Amino acid sequence: MVRHSHPPSALAVAPEHKAGQQLVREEGPVATGERLRPYALAALTALLLALSVALAVPFLPALTWGVALAIIAWPLNSWLRNRITANRTCAAVVASAVVILLVAIPSGYVAQQVAREVSSSTEQAQQEAVQGALRERLLATPVLRDAVAWAERPEVNLEGEAKKAAREYLGNGMWLARGSVAILLQLAIAIYILYYSLRDGDHFLRAARRLLPVTPEEADRVFDRAGGSVHANLYASLVTSAINGVNAALLFWATGLPAPILWGVVVFVVSMLPVAGIFLIWLPAAAYLALTDHWGGAVALVAWGVGSSVLVDTLLYTWLAGGRMRLHPVPALLSFIGGLALFGASGIVLGPAILAVTVAVLDVWHTRATNNPLPPVEGATSAGTT
Repeated sequence: MVRHSHPPSALAVAPEHKAGQQLVREEGPVATGERLRPYALAALTALLLALSVALAVPFLPALTWGVALAIIAWPLNSWLRNRITANRTCAAVVASAVVILLVAIPSGYVAQQVAREVSSSTEQAQQEAVQGALRERLLATPVLRDAVAWAERPEVNLEGEAKKAAREYLGNGMWLARGSVAILLQLAIAIYILYYSLRDGDHFLRAARRLLPVTPEEADRVFDRAGGSVHANLYASLVTSAINGVNAALLFWATGLPAPILWGVVVFVVSMLPVAGIFLIWLPAAAYLALTDHWGGAVALVAWGVGSSVLVDTLLYTWLAGGRMRLHPVPALLSFIGGLALFGASGIVLGPAILAVTVAVLDVWHTRATNNPLPPVEGATSAGTT
């Protein structure tokens, strides 16, 4: 029997055709788009992270101090949870209230007393100016005699320039109002962050552990370094500020300046703000003593102010902070000054914290390269290791 050969049917070539179509799809523009998707996702992620950072930058002081105060208050928050109430909301409310009262009451008292002293000093200065006593004192001072003569020249109108500057910067009060609103907004956000960091701090840290490309033990090392830097810097600030406050009170008392205890407290508070510095206190006080012919007290105040800035605010501060951070005083000092230069008042926390976290990450790389296990974290310094 003769079999007739038939041409292959469409069904017979369909698999090859489909296979060809599959091959074309793998090498076509659709496949190219599939390969580019991870890069597009990475670029989108980087853009969103950059925008998120830009959104947070205006509130950097509030973020920094809210988290820093939460780290300091975390032991109290944990004690409240374990001993008083298991409700995390109640514990966070009480701990936040304690922190706010400890900060607000002394600050409010100092601000009130300083305003009263400034008002009293201003009235006294105005009375002396009317009587001509202030001018006579300035003329009796060799260093300031030429300055008085220059200011009294007809072409020099200091009063007019002062009024012009006041109108320009204060105007109808809008500049002062905007500054006050900005400060109040930062304080409100800091309190908001403080409360939620205490209430949900453990949840935040668990989320951070999941995002960090490290093991849980390595994450604990990083969090311990960051929390330790905050504790170390605030501890060093309290110690150096207390030393400055006590020395200022004793020196003000010895030189006969009014309200030595009050100004000692003021120096303590101002020393906590490294951007301002205690020179805002001792420089006017030294000028007042010089104008009243108390040159010994003026020289003593200047010597104390300069010596305190070098020995206490710089060397002692970095020695205390660096020791508790387990860092050499040189990088501790550089991180402190560099943080102030980059971030302003927030740099007192951010600068050393960045350095501490950097050292912790380098420790992680070192242990991975040498296959040595990380030593256990010594104690709990933050919510992350509690």
